[in-house]
Amino acid sequence: EKEGIKFLYNQNIDCTKLPEGFDAYAVCTGTPTARDLKIEGRELKGIYLALEMLSQQNRVLAGMKFKDSELVNAKGKKVLVIGGGDTGSDCIGTAHRQGAVSVTQIEIMPEPPVGYNPATPWPNWPNIKKTTSSHKEGCERRWLLNSNRFIGKDGKLVGVEVEGVIWEPNPDGGRPIMKLDGKKEVIDCDMVLLAMGFIKPEHPKYADNVFLVGDAASGASLVVRAIASGRKVADQIDAYVNGIKK
Repeated sequence: EKEGIKFLYNQNIDCTKLPEGFDAYAVCTGTPTARDLKIEGRELKGIYLALEMLSQQNRVLAGMKFKDSELVNAKGKKVLVIGGGDTGSDCIGTAHRQGAVSVTQIEIMPEPPVGYNPATPWPNWPNIKKTTSSHKEGCERRWLLNSNRFIGKDGKLVGVEVEGVIWEPNPDGGRPIMKLDGKKEVIDCDMVLLAMGFIKPEHPKYADNVFLVGDAASGASLVVRAIASGRKVADQIDAYVNGIKK
């Protein structure tokens, strides 16, 4: 504010009609679209996207109040986290804070090596096994499991049927081919948190004075990349409003 920026809060922005009176628009809304798991039983009570839990918990910590019926709370629950990334780790830690009875995390991919992985040499992002402080608090971790269906009783989640996965080399050299091995089991749980990443945004053609920044432009990534994107777009906006093409 000291630099002359005016902040407007609690504003409902219609993406089809941007506010008038501005020469340029920077869209920095992040990546709110999480990848869902549309399998049998998805409508059962007790299944949540990771963002539903994590974003609400941030608001609770900031002092916001919610009705008991609105809370996504793991207290007394047997929690299953589907997805093995950083968001899944955040779910594990939050579930422990809320008082979960047990936490299990499953991942469809193979268990990665602890150290150097020759399959992802530099400059690729290293695919290695990470054990976070959340995992150390207590969590069963399992790999190579596909979620077949959610199982319920009286409209409430009671378990998830999973099946083993085999990844076979692709003869064309592309992504390995996933096959199910027929070995099924049911994991007992009464709360599922879907932490399977985010959907990369698809953008229609925007006006020349609309600039997308960070995750809103390229999908979920690291904070440092969002910062770099912000600086780049700031330069582009400066060039645009000054009539300079770069």
